[in-house]
Amino acid sequence: MPNDTDPLSQAIHDQLLELLQEGELDEEPTEDEIAEATSEVIEAVGDSMYQQVREDDEGLRRLYETKAEFQRGIEDRWGEPLELLERFIIWSQETGDAINSEYRLQAAQEQDFVFDALTRLHARAAQVAMEIHHLLKGGFADGAFARWRSLHELSITTTFIKQAGSDTAERFLHYRYLWEYYFAQTYQEHADDLDEEQIDDETMASLEEGKVELVERFGSDFDDNGYGTGWAADAYEGGGGPSIRGLQEAGDLNHYQPYYRLASESVHGGSKGTLDRLGIIDIPDIEQPDLLLAGPSNAGLDRPGQLTAVSLAQITFAFIEWQSSATHVAEMKGMEQLVSDIQDAFAAAAEELEEDERDRLEEWADQDIVDIALNYVGAPVLFTDEFVREQTEFESQSAFENALPIYLDEMTDVYDLPETVDTTIRDNSDYSSLEELVDAAFEEWVYREVDLSEFDVDS
Repeated sequence: MPNDTDPLSQAIHDQLLELLQEGELDEEPTEDEIAEATSEVIEAVGDSMYQQVREDDEGLRRLYETKAEFQRGIEDRWGEPLELLERFIIWSQETGDAINSEYRLQAAQEQDFVFDALTRLHARAAQVAMEIHHLLKGGFADGAFARWRSLHELSITTTFIKQAGSDTAERFLHYRYLWEYYFAQTYQEHADDLDEEQIDDETMASLEEGKVELVERFGSDFDDNGYGTGWAADAYEGGGGPSIRGLQEAGDLNHYQPYYRLASESVHGGSKGTLDRLGIIDIPDIEQPDLLLAGPSNAGLDRPGQLTAVSLAQITFAFIEWQSSATHVAEMKGMEQLVSDIQDAFAAAAEELEEDERDRLEEWADQDIVDIALNYVGAPVLFTDEFVREQTEFESQSAFENALPIYLDEMTDVYDLPETVDTTIRDNSDYSSLEELVDAAFEEWVYREVDLSEFDVDS
């Protein structure tokens, strides 16, 4: 018999039974016949699930309500530092706009490649900072940290170009054409597998010709096979070719390497970034559950928030210093104060959160088995259709839920629920309260899901 909680197994069982009853399937069907019948059912069930998801407006409504409530929590906890960071981002944008408007014509006439490069880098940095702020407001600390990695690279590039001068800036502005040639080569190799059209021969020839001209103009060290930093080769004085790590050191930014390395783990698919998340607070001296973070969290916003303010300031200050005026230099002084306020506000919010989390975890460590069942297994998982039919007068989980004044997935504390919940339990089962029903359901779940052979427990 199929598992009652598995709709696909049930559907396959029903389909095979129907074919047997109609004589379309032998009592001992071949593997091919079973596979054909199973394939039809899988397609039908998949289509049904697809339609259900497309039409589940109630599920979306409940999700939006949950997100709105979570957003209010973010605002309560992190509202001040997030507002200060947003104010700084806007200030930086407006300053960049003012400098660009004031000096753009002069820079074009003088072929000031440094101004052109710094303008573009600053504009991109402001956009990335806004992306980070959006992620922080949404509770995605790890995503924000990953984007800070990009902002830090923009700071490294900005600092190096400002120090190296016009020739390096010009090489930077032209480097993308060399990169596009190597990208086109990679694209050509995989276009068929991606079901995309190949780049035509004329375009490829033009890209190659452009690459050759650039190498003739800027030298062979400009061609780094599209690695990304060949533009810096002529001015770079370190060993080997230029790399982000080398440019970081050249710009006296190497003390950010620990943060950069951690942020890289939020980008890559490695062990560290998968198992350790900024969005989960770890308090080593308190027992706590092993959590899997699959959505937003109100934790960990401090580090990416603070670093974003610092890196955006570095880029903005470099831009201001290149075309300095008394007004803009004064702005730098004000910005320094605001960045300090941002760092302090994020630190204070994080400290308060950790204290509250410590209190919560201590309470969790002292909670009873019913609390654990509801909060870390969940009522929807505990009250399967089979359990509900066997232990109550309801025919299914949905019927049970419809009779309650609260959704199953909203049950987290049996001592803080409407009295009508226990009344419903007493009227429709042999149990006197939800607490007793949860206790029975959790015991059944443990025997079903946990290998008890490793423990001294009667099976």
